[in-house]
Amino acid sequence: MSRARLFGTLFYANYLTRALALYRSLEAHFAGDFTLAMVCMDDAARRAIEQLKLQRVEAVPVSDLEQTFPAMAAVKPQRTIGEYSWTATPFLLRWLLGRVAPGETVVYLDADMMFYSDPQPLFDEWGDADIAIHEHRYAPRHRHYERTSGRFNVGWVGVRNSDQGRKCLERWAGQCIELCVHDAARGLCGDQTYLDEWPTLYDRLVILQHKGAGLGPWNIDQYAMSEAGTTPQVDRVPVIFYHFSALRILHANLFGHLAIIPALGYRFTPIQRRLIYRPYAERLREAAKQVRTVVAGAAPVDRRPTLPEIRAMRRGILVV
Repeated sequence: MSRARLFGTLFYANYLTRALALYRSLEAHFAGDFTLAMVCMDDAARRAIEQLKLQRVEAVPVSDLEQTFPAMAAVKPQRTIGEYSWTATPFLLRWLLGRVAPGETVVYLDADMMFYSDPQPLFDEWGDADIAIHEHRYAPRHRHYERTSGRFNVGWVGVRNSDQGRKCLERWAGQCIELCVHDAARGLCGDQTYLDEWPTLYDRLVILQHKGAGLGPWNIDQYAMSEAGTTPQVDRVPVIFYHFSALRILHANLFGHLAIIPALGYRFTPIQRRLIYRPYAERLREAAKQVRTVVAGAAPVDRRPTLPEIRAMRRGILVV
């Protein structure tokens, strides 16, 4: 019998509904046993997760990481919320490795993702390598983003408790402590662009090739979308997970409905909206209802789009 998989994610209270949607999708689709360690970056997130009493979730206050890794806590006063979240990613993976036996693996997941089918094919492809990452695989019209966002995406980062796995995380953590900002002019994107050097540094690294993994607004255009039963497909391959970068929640309780802009700066076909974005919006709506049961009056929304943004995207607003 295989051991339970250990996943980890991190988020502030404004991402509670996204984190809950991620968990519910993993719960629905992963056939194996698992635990999702949710690192709560503020007290509001921690209180809500603890009160929700999710069966396969371990609520982890960020102070646990800060006590284990004082260098992380030392830079906190100088970092924005976004920068500190990026800084924490390699430390979360190091913390997770401390929970598993030598030779076992852990996986970091961005909170704004959702699974549509079992991720086991990714573990099969990973095999006995020490590190597993995935490329952005930009569609032609978005390829220029590689200069500022990097070749690889941090949405899924898998690491084995091995010499090379630990050395990789130690180097990455040191880089994030030194500098972890978004500066397009310098080609810096938080924790993410550091991954560009990994293929040349680590000979036990695998770049996941499954077309259904690492989908996002930047690459969905290059695939033919269809469905098999209730599972969306790209080029006749099941979608495993999609990364909902740039999504904006406009209203979490609009007469019982949720209103979102799927992704600022991108346009989507009707089938992409139906098979990818509508199911996610439904998960977010249900998550918002759950959050309101433990946080009175909570109806999380994102930064309000500017009037020009709303005008530009008004036909793209999705209400579920």
